[in-house]
Amino acid sequence: MKAKDRINSIIEMIPYNGFIMTKDLSSRFNVTDETIRRDLNKIVAMNIGVRKAHGGAYRIHQGDLAAPQSFREIMLPGIKQRLAAFCSTLIIPESCIILDSSTTSRFIATRIKEMNRHVTVVTNSIATSAIFENCESVSVVCIGGNLRKHNGSLVGPNAIATLEKYCADYCFISPPAVDATYGLTDHSEEEARIRECMLNQSKKRYLVVDHTKFGWSCVNRIAGIDTIDMIVTDSETEQKWIHWFKSIKKEYKCC
Repeated sequence: MKAKDRINSIIEMIPYNGFIMTKDLSSRFNVTDETIRRDLNKIVAMNIGVRKAHGGAYRIHQGDLAAPQSFREIMLPGIKQRLAAFCSTLIIPESCIILDSSTTSRFIATRIKEMNRHVTVVTNSIATSAIFENCESVSVVCIGGNLRKHNGSLVGPNAIATLEKYCADYCFISPPAVDATYGLTDHSEEEARIRECMLNQSKKRYLVVDHTKFGWSCVNRIAGIDTIDMIVTDSETEQKWIHWFKSIKKEYKCC
């Protein structure tokens, strides 16, 4: 198949509000992953509402640049499990924990449930709150607000007003992008304001991000890296970022 025909076929295969994986495309067309990545770069350059992400590509949903929740759920599960396992060791009984709407926080929520400790979890994620449905040891506050359907999260003034009523011992946030100049950023302005509020309402602030999130920025700034008490990342994070953590005297953990 000619490259042009393959690219047209790939475009047709990427569903609206959905995604497709690089490995599935390379298998279907019997070409290398690198060839598919080049094809995806060309498709993105067409400005037809398709974006690349680690391991595949997705269509933008109603102007929201974030990857679909269903896509993020299957990205790097092993790494997210390691990050969550470490984060769970930081939590003491009777504490209050804020979790953002990231899939990484969902892994942390699962570990909290398994710990069977009496804690309170405050979140703006419907999926995260549902994890504790049958968990008697965890009290859950799912803040109200406007439903961001593409992400399954609650945002807006009502959500922020609820968050401001709590003083948490810890927050764990995992925004889409971390940059040495611009700090923590997000595709969504509303989600950025929620994460900013989560940081403000917490005594201890943990940035929990895998290696794919370093080195780029989104349009909406959340906060500077100086607001973070500890960076939790994985062992695949490039050494230049580890050197950066050290240069700014920021506590970090590679899992």
